[in-house]
Amino acid sequence: METFKEFWGKKGEIDKDQEELEKLGLKAAGRGGWSKKEQHRYNLLWMKMHNKGQTPIMSPPSVYDDDSWGTKTIKLQKKLRLTKKDHSSVLA
Repeated sequence: METFKEFWGKKGEIDKDQEELEKLGLKAAGRGGWSKKEQHRYNLLWMKMHNKGQTPIMSPPSVYDDDSWGTKTIKLQKKLRLTKKDHSSVLA
């Protein structure tokens, strides 16, 4: 039988892409804001995870500094062939 320290001391296999995606998602939700480069990195990581078959819970790819109607984001999501079946927050 394992001791308490042995059980909690183990680190499960965490995908590096998933970890980075979560960090970027937290930054987007905070007051620090984020740059166009970080938005692009988030989009790439989200699509990479989605293509692996592990669709993230976080919001789908979008366009940095899009207007309130989300027209550029809708075009991007159509180009990426994302649908409501993929994620409930998809606008396309």
